[in-house]
Amino acid sequence: MKTDRKLEHILDKTETGGLITREEAGYLLGFDELSPEARMMRACADMLVRGKSENSAIILGQIGIETSKCPGGCRFCNFGDDHTVTEPHRMGEAELRKKVAEFAKGGDLYGLYLMAMHEYDLEMLLNAVDISREIAPQDTQIWVNIGDTDVDTFRELKKHGVTGAYHVCRINEGTDTKLDPKNRVCTMDNALEAGLQLYTCLEPIGPEHSVQTLVDNMFIGIERGIFQHAAMRRVAVPGSPLAAYGQISELRLAQIVSVVALASLNVPTMAYMGVHEPNELGYTSGANIITAESGCNPRDSASETAKNRGLDMDGCRTMLLECGFKYVRRGDETRIPLTAEYIAERRQEES
Repeated sequence: MKTDRKLEHILDKTETGGLITREEAGYLLGFDELSPEARMMRACADMLVRGKSENSAIILGQIGIETSKCPGGCRFCNFGDDHTVTEPHRMGEAELRKKVAEFAKGGDLYGLYLMAMHEYDLEMLLNAVDISREIAPQDTQIWVNIGDTDVDTFRELKKHGVTGAYHVCRINEGTDTKLDPKNRVCTMDNALEAGLQLYTCLEPIGPEHSVQTLVDNMFIGIERGIFQHAAMRRVAVPGSPLAAYGQISELRLAQIVSVVALASLNVPTMAYMGVHEPNELGYTSGANIITAESGCNPRDSASETAKNRGLDMDGCRTMLLECGFKYVRRGDETRIPLTAEYIAERRQEES
């Protein structure tokens, strides 16, 4: 089989520690997901990420601690104020304690995300952080997934034990949302200035988005120095305005994952690569982050995503094992061998 020389050059460059350019990332995304070239880039990204991480993966947990009609108005989100039918709800302390304990049991959780709405009550959030820090093992990191935030607030969150923040300037921010893309990017910079790790994502990807749109979005994080990058396809949430456009395939998502991984891999601060929602193709194309979810979920119309779209800890471990990962890495970077016997032991403990 003839191979594309330019493709070979780009892949060789990433193998030797080089950073690929925007133009090169666009070139890779321009191939059809069924092409031999797409298979090559997926295989290369998978090999390099596994090599860098010693074939280990990390499990994150996310708890949606409140739901409300959101003024962000995202046209792809279940909570957008113009179309949501979700009832407002704030998780009580007892329920939060139970959910944190469920995620933390067994000690395999690398990091726990606390997700609030775009507009959130800081005291409520700090209390949730304190509860999570009290219950979770010390080597489990606490992260936040919140709306636009200033430096001082991030510093306060750090004082309470928060390690990092997930924040995204989404595709078509300001067009498919009511939010200002400048504020979204500023919040990412604020998190970094406060000394937090930054986890971002190329999202939410729809079939109508051009290669250039994808490239421009993925480099927002790359140029800032992310700790974790990811790619997420847009879910056609029933009732959301963009649902009519449909979804990209998991195979196309896997190709995009590989390109984001190749473009991010050699950024000095970059440690892990995610795919959302979790799927086997992504974990053989450069992803090594998987997320268990509980509570509310912007991609889910169910009030408790653990009963619908969300994976639990057992499901996460099982998917990683099926995809060939040899270790689960905890928040202190220690490695735990991932075997069928280990999963069975944890399953029994958590039942």
